[in-house]
Amino acid sequence: MTTQKNSYGDSFLYQAFMMRAYKTSRDLKKGIDNSVFLLLDHINQGHYGKPRDYEKQIVKIKTYLAKAVEKVLKWKLSPEERHQVQVYATHAERANDENTLLYAINGLLNATQRFQQY
Repeated sequence: MTTQKNSYGDSFLYQAFMMRAYKTSRDLKKGIDNSVFLLLDHINQGHYGKPRDYEKQIVKIKTYLAKAVEKVLKWKLSPEERHQVQVYATHAERANDENTLLYAINGLLNATQRFQQY
């Protein structure tokens, strides 16, 4: 569990990857918004929903990330970039908490660094 201050900043890492993958700005319908990730911290702190909602939100984020990774894998990636994206996508699929998701998101951002204009 990250601190609330870190969670806010970390939520923008999620948003940055999603915006890069979709090559667009914020779009809540596609999960491209930091509030989707920030909700994990609110649930965990007891400010929103019930404890079981945490797992539901993890699943929702993993679904959004999987769709974003599908888009990224259609890009002209180098073999190394493709391998890294696949490795971190696997980490995201297996994630069951905020920290594991952040590890995967950081890896995905690094793997797609060449496309940072989005």
